[in-house]
Amino acid sequence: MILFENEYLICSLDESIPVLKHQWKKAPPGNIFRENLIQVQQRYVALAGKYPNLAWLADTQLLGEVDEEIEQWFSEVWDDLLFNQANVKIHAVILGEDLFEEYPMEKFKMDAQKKFNLLGVQLEVFSDEADAYDWIRTR
Repeated sequence: MILFENEYLICSLDESIPVLKHQWKKAPPGNIFRENLIQVQQRYVALAGKYPNLAWLADTQLLGEVDEEIEQWFSEVWDDLLFNQANVKIHAVILGEDLFEEYPMEKFKMDAQKKFNLLGVQLEVFSDEADAYDWIRTR
């Protein structure tokens, strides 16, 4: 079920698992990137009460390269919004094939694992959606 969509992103809910998924359509400017992620985070918070084991799936294959400002925002703001405020416990990321574009996502994963391991956060990266869904189902 599509929750919202714009020219940069599609956010949907799969109630059967349950998983909140957002899929980037193309690279957004920094401020649009942050606004979209915060909107997805707000949807997650609103749905988490109804779906106690709600997982988060980010498909970043078409995201493109993020700049240093966004990388800094990831570590200083985003991971707190995601793992402390939204209380996400299961987070899967689908990466593209360009290592330079996907390095910030890998770094986000490594940093978040270090910071939030004590909160029971499970993070993993995948190259395709099927593997990501298989992993989420086993959580």
